[in-house]
Amino acid sequence: MASSNHTHGGDPAFVLLTDAYPACLDEPQALCQTLSKTCAPILGFTPSISCVSLPPAGQWTGNDLSEHLHACHQDGASAVFILPLLLDFSITQKTIFIETINQTRRDHPEMNIFYDDPDPCHPLLVQAFVDHICTYLHHTNTLPQNTALMLVASGHGDPAGRAKSYQFMRLLWEHLSLAQADVAFLRHEKKPLPEQLACAAQTPYRWILVPHLLFEDDHAEYTRIIYKDFCKKHPLADNWILCNSLGLTEHLSAWMQQRLTALWNAHREKTAKRIPSPRHNKNAQPVSCIHGPDGTLPIRDLEGPVPHTHTYQGATIAEIHDTDALSRLFQSFGITSDPVFVKVTWHGYATGTYTDPIALDKLLSALPGRAVLLEGHTIGRNLGETSWDWNTESKAHRTWIRDQDQEYLKRTGLQDVIDHHDAHYLNVTEAYWDGQCSNPSDIAGRLEEAGHKSSHPELCRFIPKLLLDHASNDFISFARFKGHTRLSISNCFGLIPAPLRATWHGPNITYFARVCCEMAKIYSTLFNPFGLVESLNVAIRWNRQGLYRSRWGHYDLIPNPGLITLSHGLPGADVLASRLQGQNVRKSAFFDVVERELGLPAVACEKEIDDALKRKFA
Repeated sequence: MASSNHTHGGDPAFVLLTDAYPACLDEPQALCQTLSKTCAPILGFTPSISCVSLPPAGQWTGNDLSEHLHACHQDGASAVFILPLLLDFSITQKTIFIETINQTRRDHPEMNIFYDDPDPCHPLLVQAFVDHICTYLHHTNTLPQNTALMLVASGHGDPAGRAKSYQFMRLLWEHLSLAQADVAFLRHEKKPLPEQLACAAQTPYRWILVPHLLFEDDHAEYTRIIYKDFCKKHPLADNWILCNSLGLTEHLSAWMQQRLTALWNAHREKTAKRIPSPRHNKNAQPVSCIHGPDGTLPIRDLEGPVPHTHTYQGATIAEIHDTDALSRLFQSFGITSDPVFVKVTWHGYATGTYTDPIALDKLLSALPGRAVLLEGHTIGRNLGETSWDWNTESKAHRTWIRDQDQEYLKRTGLQDVIDHHDAHYLNVTEAYWDGQCSNPSDIAGRLEEAGHKSSHPELCRFIPKLLLDHASNDFISFARFKGHTRLSISNCFGLIPAPLRATWHGPNITYFARVCCEMAKIYSTLFNPFGLVESLNVAIRWNRQGLYRSRWGHYDLIPNPGLITLSHGLPGADVLASRLQGQNVRKSAFFDVVERELGLPAVACEKEIDDALKRKFA
């Protein structure tokens, strides 16, 4: 019997395979619900998880696994991930499992099926059984040094499975410091349970019998029957302890969580490396569209502003596959000024982490007028080690820094894009060093007129005079998908002129968030602000074992997700981008500050986002 947890069309399905009785699936189903909740923040979407029974020797009729896989196909599941919850596959179970998988692949070649090979001696599983046994020892006031352990395993698998039972018994014995330990098998000719009980009766120890099972099945019942019959002939055995099967525990849940996420990540890594044949590519001509809370709208059908049904309180998620679609989206949001000021993300050479030529070209091609690109010098846009103090001696070495900046633009190909679109690059650090920044009292006055209180008034010293000549023009903070908080608001942090901004980072994330919000507040007061978080070429997924490395850690690249978030004002785009990457913005210290300083759109924080979009960044 399979639990009825159906998927939405195109979603992956996760299946826990157990040999529990069909009538005893309460605990496996509870495990499914627990895993769905605990894995959601890790995966970035809420997985659909079901459990299916696979009988050890055909005790009940029907092939639940085959029927469930067929149901997954009927529901349109893109892939099925199977995680066995059996500690020892019998020969029959293994045969049924493999034949069912192969037959399903023949019947539905378009549906991918993946499964893992679990380690029955995993430390989390061992600890789960140790805690389980300790509970019985505590309740019966039994000392470990006077106790012997008998692990009751099925033994109906192959020799490797029985060897794992011995290894598991040894691990339990060492963890618990018991006097003696042994293994008994229910369905194997060597060391059968009745003979092992008879041998145990010859020892001076109190024995604790531990079924090598996760959930109740026929082997648990068989163990009880054999033990009761033995007690009738050996009354002293009544003093022994017979444990129940393990059941649902925190360590079991953690073990399954690790397995599920590992299986999903392995699939994602293979998918990222695989280039599909054009013959089988159903999305050869994808359509640019807007993904809203009430459905999807092709951008080619967009006339005028984006309908409220397809925005999250002024913010939207869009899938962009052509420049015309991005241009039409800009028009619908009212991005029409000439020039448009664009804060790019150029902090260093780490592959994929900066605004690259492909993304910049798509942006500049879609803008209605000229673009003025804004950025400041940083310590990362250079080729060599420096021996001087960036805090105090940067200005004295500005020629070297400026040369390195130009070299960066040339090496990355960004200069070619800038020249092609006749864009202008304004470096705020150079303007500050040249004394070409506005009177801070003028900036403070504009903030006061707009009703804003400045938490860091010294930041008003960093606004180039040239910008005030175009006040009220459109301003786009052009950030990349590369984390939950490093988005369009924190992108404004780079408008602080100092190449080394460690002082402005402050002691904690709250201080950093306030500085970012203050810079965003200043530019939002001077201009018509828009937040744009993009994955037009690649996106970043942080991974400690990732292929790429930056000074912030290891990461992988997600090729061409094609999604952007766009909002009038910066918070909306950031909220949607953060949620797409699996973050709960209501539990973020960074967004707590943003809500106090700039406000958060409630709809963007709370309305449902399609899990299929989240999986692009999971």
